[in-house]
Amino acid sequence: MTNQNSEIEMVHAILQQHKQPMYFKELIVKALESKTGSTRASAYAIAGVHTQINMDSRFVHMGKGMWGLAEWTPRAAGKATAGEEAAVPSASQRRRNRLLEEFQQDSLEQTEEIDTE
Repeated sequence: MTNQNSEIEMVHAILQQHKQPMYFKELIVKALESKTGSTRASAYAIAGVHTQINMDSRFVHMGKGMWGLAEWTPRAAGKATAGEEAAVPSASQRRRNRLLEEFQQDSLEQTEEIDTE
């Protein structure tokens, strides 16, 4: 599991615990603080986690910078269940997964470069 994955899992856990939408910056900073123990989060780290939230279908933008969990929103009639969606990913889901993997790899490479400096 990469750092980005653990951060996004922390965001998910925070929203599950909070049980209501949160402003993106407050949510991300709280997740980064929980993970690192530091009260200072870099703009790069915040942007990275924000990108992850945008690309992860478990999260829904509620408007005005507020994010919640997709499981909180009612499902449209006739939509496939989560199990059915996972069985046959759509073209947009495959693209989203590919972009997510590319972002994670780029993020990991940049983190390694920073660590070696």
